[in-house]
Amino acid sequence: MAAQFATEAGDEPMNNALWRYALQVYSRPGVESFLLRLQDEFHADILQILAVLWANETALRISEEALNAPDYVAWRESMIQPLRDRRRACQRGEHGDLYELLKKAELEAERYGLGLLWTVLKDSPAASENCGIQGLMLICNSEKECRELLQLAQP
Repeated sequence: MAAQFATEAGDEPMNNALWRYALQVYSRPGVESFLLRLQDEFHADILQILAVLWANETALRISEEALNAPDYVAWRESMIQPLRDRRRACQRGEHGDLYELLKKAELEAERYGLGLLWTVLKDSPAASENCGIQGLMLICNSEKECRELLQLAQP
């Protein structure tokens, strides 16, 4: 079953196995709030975390170079982060419509970012062992938090 995420037909940058996996994992109980806490407290990149979890699930090798692919880093810095900053600065109650538009734009930017990561990772060689903790430690320096996240992300 795990291998199906890596090889599903019809994958393309905006609708790919990593995006579909991210939607599944993010909707599991406790995962969203945990990831947001890692982002806020540890400055962890949620998309990179989801990419590591997907690579772990699909038995693909993960590397710091792949997670920091130049196209992804440039996209994150020029699109995702500015949209997130603007959304957070927007008063939800006072500017509700604008807040929601920024939230949608941020989600689409993240979707595109996951597409960039998927493009880099999809052809990675098979991992000889589970990459979960080691991969997550490339993003978040708390082994305790990484172990807890692996537990939460389990189906």
